Amino acid sequence: MASARRRAVVAALLPWFSHAWRYVVAGGLAVLTLYAVLAFLIEVVGTNETFASAVGYGFGVPVNYLLQHRFVFASRRQHVDTLPWYASITAVTLGLNTVLFWLLVERFSVPYGWAQALTLGVITPINFILNRMVTFSAVRWGSSR
Repeated sequence: MASARRRAVVAALLPWFSHAWRYVVAGGLAVLTLYAVLAFLIEVVGTNETFASAVGYGFGVPVNYLLQHRFVFASRRQHVDTLPWYASITAVTLGLNTVLFWLLVERFSVPYGWAQALTLGVITPINFILNRMVTFSAVRWGSSR
């Protein structure tokens, strides 16, 4: 009986772990994009750190979306179904990124590289769970098709 329960738990968690490791790989490429833009805007252009973080986040979005759609979740849903949800979730997490980053840099004087890492540490699990459960779920949220 315990063996059957253990197999059921493993079978239920396996898709989550499979998606999670691919999410880390795809997210890593998006984070590299974010950090490249962040550092360029701050160190070369001289832009405000919070603005640079938001712009860097924005540059990472298309990289992350395309990799999540094809590689992470292997979604068969069309972009017309997934993109609005992804954009909505991204808008919320961009706002959260901007507020947390600003607090860390401006209020607590955390260096921008560390502030971005801490911010992404908060946002990443939220982003993964929401996109797995809503954006790339087999359930068609809000769709009459």
